Amino acid sequence: MPESVGIAGKLQDVKDRLVQLRDQLEMLSSAIWQDIDHDDPTQLEAGVRFKQRYNERRSALEGTIDQMLTLLHEHPPSGPGTGVAEPKAAEPESEVGEAPEEPQTAPGIDEPVAESPAPARLDQKVPFGFVLRGKTFTSASAWPLFYETLLQELYGQAPEKLTRLADASGGIEHAGRPLFARVPDPLEEPLPIADSFFAEADLAPQTLLEVIKRLIAYMGYPLDSFKILLKEKNRGTVETLSLAA
Repeated sequence: MPESVGIAGKLQDVKDRLVQLRDQLEMLSSAIWQDIDHDDPTQLEAGVRFKQRYNERRSALEGTIDQMLTLLHEHPPSGPGTGVAEPKAAEPESEVGEAPEEPQTAPGIDEPVAESPAPARLDQKVPFGFVLRGKTFTSASAWPLFYETLLQELYGQAPEKLTRLADASGGIEHAGRPLFARVPDPLEEPLPIADSFFAEADLAPQTLLEVIKRLIAYMGYPLDSFKILLKEKNRGTVETLSLAA
């Protein structure tokens, strides 16, 4: 990270990495279970023993991650000689009752995905499904697995249209790298969606939200027809996140 990045940026970077590590642990847990040959008694027994040991270590590590995230959230505001956070330019807030000026559309499909502020304490929440055009879908509680479930549903609705994202020279990109491809090689963490169609799984939650906005608009659906189902990790509180908000 550049030296010019302040403490707030460094804190957020570490929090994002911790959340990504937790998501990767859950993805690996699912992969380990799926890799076990359940028809071979010997391999099944060995696989279950390993999975149990993995679960124990993962539980302990995730507990430490949660404690560290809680601690980092409590970091006091800081500023040179002021004792408060340095002021940052912010978007003007709308008055109560004022209609939003932004249309419910996503940026053009060929524009790079830009980072945007995530909903408050998004790193303390996990998705467990989504609502698309009035139909509810459930997923595993990890952002990459949630993304995989969404992409598979979109692929099922319009496979040719979705896979064109891997062919278009001006397809969705982030930080100069493609987010969809026909082969896994161009991607950091390829997520297999269908034969000859892969998606990038190495995305922070706030970046992923921007990508999903593009996808929903690209599919021709209104943004308010899609909502993410979230739950808080520690308390299990459930909420709905609309991308049109």
